[in-house]
Amino acid sequence: MAVCPVCGIDETAISVADATDAIRTFPRRYREALADVADDELRVQPDPGTWSMLEYAVHTREVLELLAGSLPVVLNSSAPAFPPIDVDDVASSRPSWVLDVDLTLAGINASCADLVEQITAVPVAAWDRPFTIGDDAHTAGWIPRHAAHEGAHHLRDIARVRAVVER
Repeated sequence: MAVCPVCGIDETAISVADATDAIRTFPRRYREALADVADDELRVQPDPGTWSMLEYAVHTREVLELLAGSLPVVLNSSAPAFPPIDVDDVASSRPSWVLDVDLTLAGINASCADLVEQITAVPVAAWDRPFTIGDDAHTAGWIPRHAAHEGAHHLRDIARVRAVVER
């Protein structure tokens, strides 16, 4: 995927430096996106095919944590292969206690800090290290670019759901 058909972000056009700058902003931007929203409104799914604001934030936290945990594996292994992940399956099997706004925001903060610390320590030549997710081939540089895309994409989802819920 080059250009996201939903949000229009082209991951291939994002530099690692720009991705890192974006990732640094996510803790603040997610706090702001969820600020002053009643807990029950955070949990409203506007329709059966759309997650709630909190579910989008939890998904983002999970993705950022997964990417932060994957980067060292990619950098320190020879062409690692990861299985594909069905995000809807993950979401449907999530325990209810995970849907906590404070836990979610703390997780976004921690995973962003971890990612930024790791990214800034990676030598430029290492961004070309290959790995796969299912049948999809990537390089290590995809990890920060994808983190930047995911974070920005789901902020848009949260804003869209918030506009519907707060009508």
